[in-house]
Amino acid sequence: RIIVSRSGALSPQRAMRGSSALRAAWRCARGVDGTARRIPGHAVDIPPSSPHLLSLVRRMSALVPPGKSLREVTHVELLEKEDAVAIKGIWREYHQETTGKIGFTVHPNVYARFRDRSTTCPMFVVPLHKSPRQFLTLVAQTTSPYVSFTAIDDFRKLQEAATPMLAAAHYPELVESKELALLQATFVHAASPGAAEHLTSQEATRLIRLCHAFYADDALFAKFVKPFNHAQSKFDFDALVAETAKRTWSDDIIQ
Repeated sequence: RIIVSRSGALSPQRAMRGSSALRAAWRCARGVDGTARRIPGHAVDIPPSSPHLLSLVRRMSALVPPGKSLREVTHVELLEKEDAVAIKGIWREYHQETTGKIGFTVHPNVYARFRDRSTTCPMFVVPLHKSPRQFLTLVAQTTSPYVSFTAIDDFRKLQEAATPMLAAAHYPELVESKELALLQATFVHAASPGAAEHLTSQEATRLIRLCHAFYADDALFAKFVKPFNHAQSKFDFDALVAETAKRTWSDDIIQ
């Protein structure tokens, strides 16, 4: 199901405890044909004692997360022998023929900003545009080195028990020597058993790139990510949808 959500007036509660900004993202929804409808159910808060993101291994009954370190994924010593350009090609080719898994490189500055800023702003929502008229809203949750993305309707119903649609791990082991970070992600794809919604490899890449952009760009971070986590009354979901749409169809890197 494609969910188009709107923002609303919010009470200032901490985003880490269920997030009134999250409720704004799913409280009022429209079908892609513009017909208004209301998502049933009540807002559900994560208990204060719960962590922002439980172990991905515990939550992913249908999705195996990437390894926590680069050494769990590949032979780091072999990559160390190559230059940055060669590593990019090796990493890309390594994932090209693997269904439900992607890998790409991340600029060190983007990685560093995402790592640092996600410690104080561990949650966000990303409208993933699957076409110019349709998008799926996903809840992003971070705990280093992981970031996971869960369909907002699943998150609303199941919270921490919901299975993410994508889980990605960041690998900074080559930042100092090669000036690049590596990323690997697993995602729910068309052949995944019992998947009501799925991603293509292009959409999976786009989702992560969008999330990185909103954390790494000073203006986007200040306008969207910080309010979502710390000043929910100032969070504008409609503006976020418009911004992601603009970047989705005009930014070559995100496309």
